[in-house]
Amino acid sequence: MSRDHQQYEENVGAYLLGALPELESEVFERHLEVCPDCRGELDELRVASDALSRAVEPVQPPPELKASLMKIVWAESATREAAKPKRHWSLPRLSPAFAAAAAACVLAIGVGIGVAISQLGGSGTKTISALVDHSRAPSGAATLRLPASRKDALLTVQGLPSPGAGKVYEVWVQRGGAMEPAGSLFSVGSGGSGSAAIPGSLKDVQAVAVTAERDGGALKPTQTPVLTVKLS
Repeated sequence: MSRDHQQYEENVGAYLLGALPELESEVFERHLEVCPDCRGELDELRVASDALSRAVEPVQPPPELKASLMKIVWAESATREAAKPKRHWSLPRLSPAFAAAAAACVLAIGVGIGVAISQLGGSGTKTISALVDHSRAPSGAATLRLPASRKDALLTVQGLPSPGAGKVYEVWVQRGGAMEPAGSLFSVGSGGSGSAAIPGSLKDVQAVAVTAERDGGALKPTQTPVLTVKLS
């Protein structure tokens, strides 16, 4: 990996959070147009970010909290840049550690507060283990986080193989014996981990299932599920 590419890769998290300055954001977007690696990493991080935002009831944080956080992050980043030996001009950037810290903290502002409220309110959320086809996913495992309201569930997977070139994993819901698209697609990282938010109500759903389908999803499953979560 070239040093130039590494600099762009370090900014993926900050770009997703809108933490890059306008000029650097424009440069990064031009890089995305020609770099499939950074586009893939951005897509994976966006999936996790979207899933976290759906995991609990959203709560609007005080505006000054995010501003205060980013002020600290940028101050620390500027200090590190100033301590480096001078070289040819380059755009300032967040180091991987600061980008990760910013991502975690900003997500925690909305998600963490929601978790606390959910726990204090006795939400009755339960976690259900999935039945995995270990002939296709020998080390696969998955759980479904199901709120008591049976709305906005979160599926988390580990150890799943890549769905294949030009494919993604698609989530299905079973109602009355028929499989319907759940409106959720996801991929997995190098370790086979991933997550998918399932929007809407699962009130009349008997099971949640996952299959590998063409990129963009399908209207009907084209293969037997690699995993199934029984709800009733």
